[in-house]
Amino acid sequence: MKIKIITRGFLVATLLAVFTTAYAQKMTAEEQANKMTDWMKTNLKLTDDQVAKVQAINLKYANKMHDAKNSTQSKEDKKSSIKADAAAKDAEMKGVLTADQYKGYQTKKEEMKKEMKGKMMAKKKTT
Repeated sequence: MKIKIITRGFLVATLLAVFTTAYAQKMTAEEQANKMTDWMKTNLKLTDDQVAKVQAINLKYANKMHDAKNSTQSKEDKKSSIKADAAAKDAEMKGVLTADQYKGYQTKKEEMKKEMKGKMMAKKKTT
């Protein structure tokens, strides 16, 4: 049980580092998709078949995210578009990943969401 908790903690820390780096460096969509796929391959133990499918999904939605961020849409429309894309990506991932892999993916996604919220709050306090 203790090993499982330690392993998950390490997994979370690693993914967090990958996403924080990607966010801070303003990576291209392709770089972001590659990093995400590499993390998933290692930490979710993807098969070769899954890696190819996950890479395509990650690239597709990384491009959509970059397009949405750079669009001239209103802030509300961007938010709505990003939310819809995230739901669609999750649905596609669910079709590729096993139940355990998907659970790990969702857990990490929630942790990242909390971290980003914290960063946004800290940024608001400093301005």
